[in-house]
Amino acid sequence: MKLTEVFFESIQIRNSLKLHHDISENPIDHKLKPVLPFWITDKIKLIIIGQDPTVKNVKSRERIKYTLNLDKEGSLKKYITVICIGLGISFENVYATNVFKYFYSKPPQETMGVLFAHLESNLVLLKKELVNYQQLPVITLGLPVFQLLAGVDKQVRDYWGYNVKTKRKDYAFRYCSKEQNKLERNFFPFPHQPSLRKVYYKENLDGYLNFMKEKM
Repeated sequence: MKLTEVFFESIQIRNSLKLHHDISENPIDHKLKPVLPFWITDKIKLIIIGQDPTVKNVKSRERIKYTLNLDKEGSLKKYITVICIGLGISFENVYATNVFKYFYSKPPQETMGVLFAHLESNLVLLKKELVNYQQLPVITLGLPVFQLLAGVDKQVRDYWGYNVKTKRKDYAFRYCSKEQNKLERNFFPFPHQPSLRKVYYKENLDGYLNFMKEKM
């Protein structure tokens, strides 16, 4: 799909949900434009899927133009660059998009039921958006989007080999197979950037990137 098609279909979805399925617990914000996918060149080698653009700081939302703010310098861009280096590709090879491209009134990870209620039409758009990238590896960024696609009982740490009892890596790395998720694509769940402060993720990032590179 062209970016203009993604943009206008996002507006249609947002308007339809607001009209028929808006939820007072966390209403859709109709004032701001949907956030566009981020990409630089046509040489795409990696798909990154985030959850939504609704950051906590209300005033900063209007400055978000592209997914994950990857058009700006910042911690997320640095994190994605580290991932790209670990996979042997360039930051310019990334295509990043959100499951939900419009804004809510407050960060919807606080009201996950709203996201699940609004998932179906947004998931249809996401699949159409990625149809031309069938053979490319996919990363999900953060626990909420992973649970939206794979189930509320899923944990990123489990796919990174973490043993809750020993608090160390006691199991093999895994990816989420297409049979196990609603995207119907194999993907690799990654923690969101702030979770890298946790020792386990920090120590095993290179290992999981090597695992992913082997599977790509």
